[in-house]
Amino acid sequence: MAKIAVIGDINADYIIMVDHIPDYDGDIEIDDLKITGGGFGPNTAYALACFGDDVALFGYAGDDINEEVALGDLKGYVNLDGIVRCAKTGVCFSIVDKTGVRRLMTYKKDTICDIPFDIEAIKRASWVHLAGLNFEKASELLKKVRISSWDPGMPFLSSLSNLKAFRGIQYVLLNEREFEIFRKFPEWISFENLIVKMGENGVRYFKRGSLLKSFPAFRVNAVDSTGAGDIFNAAFIHSILEGSDIFKSIEFASAAGALSVTKVGARNVPKKEEVEKFIKEVRR
Repeated sequence: MAKIAVIGDINADYIIMVDHIPDYDGDIEIDDLKITGGGFGPNTAYALACFGDDVALFGYAGDDINEEVALGDLKGYVNLDGIVRCAKTGVCFSIVDKTGVRRLMTYKKDTICDIPFDIEAIKRASWVHLAGLNFEKASELLKKVRISSWDPGMPFLSSLSNLKAFRGIQYVLLNEREFEIFRKFPEWISFENLIVKMGENGVRYFKRGSLLKSFPAFRVNAVDSTGAGDIFNAAFIHSILEGSDIFKSIEFASAAGALSVTKVGARNVPKKEEVEKFIKEVRR
């Protein structure tokens, strides 16, 4: 398979399961607490490896306990030579209610790290996926490397003043809330392929500002949506690199994302055969 470079945020995920989100000054008991690897970059890289792709991960992590949590299950499956060790490993607290809806709070210290990535190693990849990072680091990277696909994340989009530097990226993958911010910029209509992930409302595919197709969601019993978008991204990239057209790739990614939310955690990656069988058999 083609060599893929994934560049993105690295976190340890603390997943807090509750019956409901408490009101202001409220107090409830936690139903369950899980500590797993997370972050846009590792989640996507791990899922690509599960689909059989040759993947290298680039990001920032510290020499601490959260680094082992974040990257432990990638070792032996994903090339981690591109990890820059500095500051502290990020931590994401995810509160998930009984409907599977999540609320995130992220602790990040990699923004203070000024050690560059191995650009030559990234250039050797045939596909480069950018997942997160702050504006300064992402902009600097774009000057040196051609980015194939991009999932910016909410914090990134909230800090932007324009999208001019990112218009050459071939595929942009956003969730529904991120899209609402993205489309406020006039440059959004210049993007060649824009894919909007809307959970139970399906997926929309825009080309240069025009809606080309809407895809209905696969119906499943959602338990936890953490990481579903990253698994969608990985499945989409995998399918495109296998030669599928964009419509088939979105369908495959939608099915993979749907299956992932039926379990708790950000790295519940279904097998490729399971996804293909699910597409054939399930009713939407």
